Amino acid sequence: MRLIKLLLLGLLCLPGLAQAMNAIFYQPQLRDLSIAAASWPRIFATARQSGFDTLVMQWTRQGDAFTAPEQQAWLTARLNEAHAAGLKLVIGLSSDPDFFIKQQQPARLLDSYFNGMARTDAKLAQYWIKQLGTDAISGWYLGSEIDDMRWREPDSRSQLQNWLNRSQKLLHAQGDKPVYVSSFFAGNMAPTQYAAMLEQLGHGSGVHIWVQDGAGTAKLNEAERGLYVGAVTHCDGPAAQGIVFELFRQTGTDDNFTAERRTPEEARQLLKQRAACGGDSVFFSLRYLPGLEGLLPI
Repeated sequence: MRLIKLLLLGLLCLPGLAQAMNAIFYQPQLRDLSIAAASWPRIFATARQSGFDTLVMQWTRQGDAFTAPEQQAWLTARLNEAHAAGLKLVIGLSSDPDFFIKQQQPARLLDSYFNGMARTDAKLAQYWIKQLGTDAISGWYLGSEIDDMRWREPDSRSQLQNWLNRSQKLLHAQGDKPVYVSSFFAGNMAPTQYAAMLEQLGHGSGVHIWVQDGAGTAKLNEAERGLYVGAVTHCDGPAAQGIVFELFRQTGTDDNFTAERRTPEEARQLLKQRAACGGDSVFFSLRYLPGLEGLLPI
């Protein structure tokens, strides 16, 4: 019996098994403020009943959105309701709608831009700790995504690495919570090169990287996507700590993004997916979850 207990303890101490979550993103939009307050407990209860243990609030500031006191109070109410429904909370911080334009700046300007984002995120983290209490928060999410185009050359990554390092350090000072960021691929790097880049960034900063599977955007076919996902989730030393499974089907361009729900049966099949090697399984997003039609518009 003692041996069995020791074996179980050993399994729990493995990082993948101990930390893995089954999470769903919620991307708040200002139009959601018009949803009846009575609907939100039902929305989060549906997520919990669907098997999710964690809600990832993608951002709590997007440009100027959600900066007004009444909007912040609205976010606080939603986060408290999600927590009351039994969901752990990973709090997204700031998101700049112009990030993919501004990341093209020269190195000197880019360093200043990244440092400003890190300071803004640290202040937001302080705010949410005061609002929710440190025990209600399971982690922080950085709202700026890492692509496979801008950072292909090793020499271009120093500013990105410095941003991740600084963000992790400033947020860690707010409490011992993991920090997450996501990345996506579109065939601009070979799968092995992409995996090597993420491994360098993640190991160098301590930030946990989730990779979007690309099934919803469909920039690559299924076989091509499988090569990338396989490369970053290699069990001997995964470059990513989780996979973001896309529940939507993109119908518009990247500049004018629109998407539609999958059929309920398609969505249920997608929800059975799990990240390899005990990684985090994260789904995008709450808007496309079966059972929420009519409650949470896309």
